[in-house]
Amino acid sequence: MTLRHVAILSVVLLSTAAVFGCAPPPPPPDTRAADEAAIRKADADWAQAAQAKQVAAWTAFYADDAVVQPPNAKIADDKASIDATVAGLFKLRDLKIGWQTTKVEVARSGDLAYARGTYGASWRNNRGRPVKEVGKYVEVWRKQPDGEWKCIVDTWNTDQ
Repeated sequence: MTLRHVAILSVVLLSTAAVFGCAPPPPPPDTRAADEAAIRKADADWAQAAQAKQVAAWTAFYADDAVVQPPNAKIADDKASIDATVAGLFKLRDLKIGWQTTKVEVARSGDLAYARGTYGASWRNNRGRPVKEVGKYVEVWRKQPDGEWKCIVDTWNTDQ
């Protein structure tokens, strides 16, 4: 083999390595179906936990940087204000609350998702009269480093 052949072979090998070495990595596996199921389960567990009427049981489903946007109230964007918002709900006399997820959409990246659905609540007002409310909600979920999904934005409003 001549020096010229060695040089040409070296250029070809280096070019091949550069082309294949710089190729983008393959996309991560598509886990959207499993992620959707995990979020649906987490949201159902959250609705069940709400029955305990304990602030910590409710807020365990929020990420540390969550934002809660309740109807007719100021935004709650830190732990203290979120706890106060949830505690305010639980102060409603004879509160019964529940919700049902109707749609979950997970980003292809697998790190963000949203859920939407309907809710129903009933309680007694200050005069002891029954109040019923139905409405809809939207939640934004983010996958945590440990793989668990937590709500980062929670908002709801009445249909009435």
